Amino acid sequence: MNRMRNEDRRCSNAAVQAVVSVLVLALLLPLPGCDDDPVDTQAPTVPTGVFTVTGEGVVSVYWNDLDQADLAGYAVYRHDGDDPVHGAYDWLGDVAWDENFDEDSLLHWFDDEEVVDGRTYYYAVLAYDTSGNESSLSWETIDDTPRPEGYEVLLYDRYGSYPDRSGFDFSGQDDGRTDWDSPTADIYVAYSGGVPFVYTARPDIVYLQDLGTISFAAVDEAPTSGYSAIGIAELIEGHVYAVAIVVDPEHNVHYAKFYVYAITAAAVEIDWAYQVDEGNPELKVVTGGRRTGAPRGELIRF
Repeated sequence: MNRMRNEDRRCSNAAVQAVVSVLVLALLLPLPGCDDDPVDTQAPTVPTGVFTVTGEGVVSVYWNDLDQADLAGYAVYRHDGDDPVHGAYDWLGDVAWDENFDEDSLLHWFDDEEVVDGRTYYYAVLAYDTSGNESSLSWETIDDTPRPEGYEVLLYDRYGSYPDRSGFDFSGQDDGRTDWDSPTADIYVAYSGGVPFVYTARPDIVYLQDLGTISFAAVDEAPTSGYSAIGIAELIEGHVYAVAIVVDPEHNVHYAKFYVYAITAAAVEIDWAYQVDEGNPELKVVTGGRRTGAPRGELIRF
């Protein structure tokens, strides 16, 4: 009988130990919904203030900084089809939360150098956090059409020693300087009483407008009206001039602008931009450098 009682006691002890083990294990396991490190599923705020700046062979995309503790960075997307509202946007690249950032303006930027002058692109930006959550794409429909530009072009007096360098054909771009009476010239420079003037080389299709003392970069679009029918304007340092080249009002209109950087007794130094996309007045240039515009490869922020 004692042996049976001992066996019963051993069985009882084993049962108690089993129950205790289960209780200890249960205490060690986390209860559902009581995780000390819950999974983050909250997406960051959608980036705002997205805008672009046009350059030659480059479009710079800017947006407002987000002040969020778990922010990891931003992703820039581009759409180059005909339906920017409903079409798919393709990923271009990422910008970390602390990269490409200006502390004064609180703006981030991304340079898209995979562009073709005269082609229109659409851009959007999203934010993502350290847990991989992504915001929606930015709401604004932002488009940009890069175009050629040039700097430090000397146009000489057509009555002086170099009449073959007094004219300019914007469609010729870097090779645009030409004779004042060339059939492709758009404008030419001529001095009168020591004062330089710009003339339309083809008055029937080329029109001028003096936009006054304004920075080259501030002229983001050429005006579509207000051009002078006279075809002549005095050239003044610091002035920007718009040019409309209207070969066919329905199918062949191009816009350009030029900035008078310096005037000497023999020549006028200009910077220029020309939109190769037919009918598109977009002409904005990247700012920075020693003047109101900076060539590609010398982009200076703010």
